[in-house]
Amino acid sequence: MSSDPSIESLIDELKTDYHRSQFESLFKRKTKHLSGPERLQARMRITELAKPALGVIDLRKKIQSEIEPYPFQGRVHYFDIAAKRLFEDGLRLYKGVFTNDTKQQILALKTQHQQLAEDKALAQQEQEKALASFVAGREYQRCEQRINLVSAVTMELADGQEFSAMTVDISNNGLQLKLGFDPQLTGLKYARVKVYFSGLSDDFVFDATQEYEYRVVGLKEKDFCLYLRLRRMDETGDDELSRFLAAMLSKSRRRYKVNVEHLAQRVIARGHESYWFDAVQAVPIILKAGSASCALVQTNSNQTLLNSWQQHQSDLIAELIEQPWVQSVVNELRKSRKPTRRQVTLFRISLPINKVWREYLLPLQAIQKEKSLIATLNALRAAGYGARCYQLTLTYSKDDELIYGELNAIKTPLWREHSNESLKLSVLQEYRARGAKTLACKLLSPQASAEQNMFRYALSSALFLYKNGVDWEPQLAALMSIAEGLPKLFDDTEFWLANNERLLGGRRLSSELRKALRRVSENSSLSPRILLLRVTQTTQKDGVMGREISEYDSFEEAAEYIRFLDEDDNFIALLISGQPCQNQISAELMTDLSYIQRYLPHRAKELETSFKQLRAVMTLTDVTQTLSGLAQLTEQS
Repeated sequence: MSSDPSIESLIDELKTDYHRSQFESLFKRKTKHLSGPERLQARMRITELAKPALGVIDLRKKIQSEIEPYPFQGRVHYFDIAAKRLFEDGLRLYKGVFTNDTKQQILALKTQHQQLAEDKALAQQEQEKALASFVAGREYQRCEQRINLVSAVTMELADGQEFSAMTVDISNNGLQLKLGFDPQLTGLKYARVKVYFSGLSDDFVFDATQEYEYRVVGLKEKDFCLYLRLRRMDETGDDELSRFLAAMLSKSRRRYKVNVEHLAQRVIARGHESYWFDAVQAVPIILKAGSASCALVQTNSNQTLLNSWQQHQSDLIAELIEQPWVQSVVNELRKSRKPTRRQVTLFRISLPINKVWREYLLPLQAIQKEKSLIATLNALRAAGYGARCYQLTLTYSKDDELIYGELNAIKTPLWREHSNESLKLSVLQEYRARGAKTLACKLLSPQASAEQNMFRYALSSALFLYKNGVDWEPQLAALMSIAEGLPKLFDDTEFWLANNERLLGGRRLSSELRKALRRVSENSSLSPRILLLRVTQTTQKDGVMGREISEYDSFEEAAEYIRFLDEDDNFIALLISGQPCQNQISAELMTDLSYIQRYLPHRAKELETSFKQLRAVMTLTDVTQTLSGLAQLTEQS
């Protein structure tokens, strides 16, 4: 039949009058403007929709809702609330007749329910496949013990509504509740509630009428249930509930099990950070406010980069920190209200002049402003003296009054030689390194460096790869604690943790990177690689188009692609390095594992097995701003 909107609208208007005595006259009057075939098709369609439906509708085991029987004219249908409403609305419109139209609406509702259930199942599968994570440098310590106790409670909202719930775990200053899912409870975060411990009075001597005030600090939906994390408003610890919990912790630990998940999280974080520390190829820089020396952190993987900066001038990194264009960034960080990060891109040139090596430090901003510097860089490349590019990422901790930085080498494809440029070294004189004036460099050994807990200020994130059959797959992510000053995608936790290889540029690039890492020996590292990622929206989920920058024949070719992507917020450039892990657990963490073994032996076994399956760690550093800045240079040259 024709899909003419006017005819469809006419059918919807007339179908509910089919069982009325005046239908014939009404139909003739309303369809007199139609042709004979159109009038016939409209009547057939109305008749089909309005004639009585055969059979019964049974939604049991078809949709995930509460189903009730509904007797009608000697037959029993099985509806949920929404289907019952559609059925009764249909009876009202069609003068008590259960029609095909009503049946089709209910079946469409069933299809909608099934599609929602499938979508939710797919989302649950994606969530289950998502990477686990921890925040780098977080202590994961509790000042109190928590026990797993299941007991009935009543939760009262500010408007007087009451909900029955069960405790999952409880401590002096907080508890976790499990409730049936209710949409109105999803907006409870930070709300104040009252809790009555009715279940405790059934098993212990406890006043169930006493109310205790809590604030909702977290909520999570899982398996059609809602889990609320509550924190007590009164933390003085001098009431019946506090005394009851203190007695239970001291007398009934074995029965109710002390919750040691925070300790398990600490083992996971500290253990993986120790592997990550060995794989860091950047040079971490630590500078205490007012100190006369900056500490350079040695790792097993950054010796080459560190030596290159100390080869001709031992305090060159200290002089870099003293540069006005670096200090201006540090001052911005100090004024920032929240912990944030800033990046500085620079070129370092080493030239043998009169048998003496001279170093030059040029900020990218200066090169972008002065065309003579671009010409000199091009002439140096043509003469065989390349300018090496670096990225210095900085942050500032007000609590510790400490500047933390990471110095990374940025290796790009070769720039095309411009032999027609004249070499003018005079323009480099103001950027010549002449020795640090106030700062000195202090080299920290790996043992001393680990004690600095540099991961509290980490400016990169990491992926940990585990053995899965014959392959190595990422299963855990370490996320930097800083959220300010990051590109949109680098700060997107869902993008980081979705286990679909997006971070590594898609299936092909991810496979190539992991295979290259597997070929590296335990005492070697995967050389840094830069990936250009473009996230594209599809109908169901995000897709990624990833390219390794080394695939381009020249940087000018790569720069054209970068400038194209830079117009889109869904572009990110990542510097990726990696190293195999040596499976060794420190004595301190073994002590924590022994403590977990006392209460949850299976959890301790899981952690030990997990560390044995760990194969490698990849460090991921954002270099989007640096690549975008370098790409702009090719337009000016």
